[in-house]
Amino acid sequence: MTNTKRHPAVIDLLGGTPHGADTATTVTAPTSPTAPKRLRKRDSRSSWLRYVAALIVVVALLGWFVLRLLSGSDERAQERIADETDTSETAPTLDITPPAPASAPTTETDPTACRTDPGDQKSGAGVIAAFEHAYYVTRSGTAVRALTTPDTSLPSKEKIQAGIDTVPTGTTHCVRITPISAGIYSIALTEMRPGQPPAQFPQTITAKELGGRWFVDVIN
Repeated sequence: MTNTKRHPAVIDLLGGTPHGADTATTVTAPTSPTAPKRLRKRDSRSSWLRYVAALIVVVALLGWFVLRLLSGSDERAQERIADETDTSETAPTLDITPPAPASAPTTETDPTACRTDPGDQKSGAGVIAAFEHAYYVTRSGTAVRALTTPDTSLPSKEKIQAGIDTVPTGTTHCVRITPISAGIYSIALTEMRPGQPPAQFPQTITAKELGGRWFVDVIN
């Protein structure tokens, strides 16, 4: 059998080595295909760890910043409260003297005025005003009779009450008292009944002082 050698060009094209060739063959140890994969996994894991670490640092910084802001606000609020407290404690007390109260109005009434006040028993004019007030405002025969002298010629309290009852409720009055002499007064009594024009009654009243109090004695 003839051993046919292939042409060198054919060997190059086929990538093989001709049989029977004495050419030395260099054997290269195959590279493990898993080594690059292991390196890539290690690199990706390292990148992920660096990302997590950076994220933790950012979150920690943000938390510290927020806590700093809150603590700063609390400190400012406490300082403001302290300042206000110090101001209120050290504020000077104003020495303000209250104004003196106005003097009480005098009990004396203008003698020329037309009176409707309750009157009193301190004077002849005062008891006359009290007499008319008891008649028209209090509407009490007993109160009217209590302002007269014990031996007066005026009617009893029952007859006075009967006369009061004839006066319509809501009637008002006004009495002008003018002194004539000691204990004697000229009276202009105006009676104003509801729905009617005012009526005026001129009178002369004599008043007496008994035991430091004045009483109505005679009415003409």
